[in-house]
Amino acid sequence: MLLLPWYVTGEIELGDRLLVDAHLAVCEECSMELAAERRLRDAVADLPPPHAGGWDRMAEDLSRADRTPRLPRRFSRRVGWIIAAQAAVVVLGLGVILQLQQQATTSVSSAPYHALGSPPPSQSGNILVMFAPETREPALRKAIESSGARLVDGPTAAGAYLLAIAPEQREAALARLRAAAGVTMAQPVDAAP
Repeated sequence: MLLLPWYVTGEIELGDRLLVDAHLAVCEECSMELAAERRLRDAVADLPPPHAGGWDRMAEDLSRADRTPRLPRRFSRRVGWIIAAQAAVVVLGLGVILQLQQQATTSVSSAPYHALGSPPPSQSGNILVMFAPETREPALRKAIESSGARLVDGPTAAGAYLLAIAPEQREAALARLRAAAGVTMAQPVDAAP
């Protein structure tokens, strides 16, 4: 799942976060991948920066090294430290990749593959809803929960969300959505029951 690194660091947009939340609720494989991403984040958080003086100082050291026939002793130690740090990151990354591949091969036989944007196999959406651009996440969540519907997909490029609800409850859910603050459109996408 490509959005998990941003989800773990909190650098994910609201619509994508809602989509990942909904998917994680039904996908055990992606929940395990989320746990691995969190372990990776925690493992690299304690690593020191690759160069104590930042990129500007490293560029300055490199430019000085180009003018001198020999590398200064101080610089050569830094280069060794940088190479060792990079090697450690590569080894750590390979270990995580191998672990994720092993988890993926063991779980492939137990669960069918489905993409993040795919609705759960048992149910697809039957209501399309759009919110005013200034609608905040708590109001969006409240409108969906109070209608009794479940988020299946969204937001689309046009800002629409696909919701799922039992066909016999659809009309009541549409009425609640249309009355909710921030909702600009709520329409069925299937035939009336």
